[in-house]
Amino acid sequence: MTEMNILALCSALDNSYIAFKYNNNNYSKIIKSDKNYHSLYLIKDIKDILIEKSLKLDDFDLFTVNCGPGSFTGIRVALTISKIIAGELNKPLIPLNTAEILLNAYNSDYLFMDARRDMYFIGNKEKIELVPKDTLVKSIDNYKDKNIVCDKRCLNLFDNAVCYEEKETDLGSVMLKLAEEKFKTGKESDFNYMNVKANYIQTPPVF
Repeated sequence: MTEMNILALCSALDNSYIAFKYNNNNYSKIIKSDKNYHSLYLIKDIKDILIEKSLKLDDFDLFTVNCGPGSFTGIRVALTISKIIAGELNKPLIPLNTAEILLNAYNSDYLFMDARRDMYFIGNKEKIELVPKDTLVKSIDNYKDKNIVCDKRCLNLFDNAVCYEEKETDLGSVMLKLAEEKFKTGKESDFNYMNVKANYIQTPPVF
């Protein structure tokens, strides 16, 4: 199989990530925002990068996106953009989740994230679960010998955790690698943009 040209987007976490692989050259950008206003700049940044690199969206063979969990609004931003692009160009869209991205980035066994409302996301390489705070506290000793990656709100729970929000890790490049691996081993129907859905896990809050 020839090398794939891939565009990756993530806006589910504290930063946004845009990355692409084209003609075996990788490019990755981390976009920071104090208030996580991903929707204000993600489309503009994509356009600016493509213009700077003299590329078009149709130059890519497939697209990949982080479907969550994470910020409810953030998940929708990159996911909507990716689905529109993949649908218009009739190209595959590879869904990734936050746990597989962060576990691969930090070579960790478990991901812990505060899901708010006294709930937590716990993810490993097989699944992501939503558990109440009381359940997590009771089982915390089970993770003492594990490699943990977490957000800032969970950092005080562990002595052995890496906080992804305190790092500037190139998650975009991790997404490119995962997407290529999935595409080579998966089924075409798995990558139809119409089948790609947000991985909220927890019901979005209603005010």
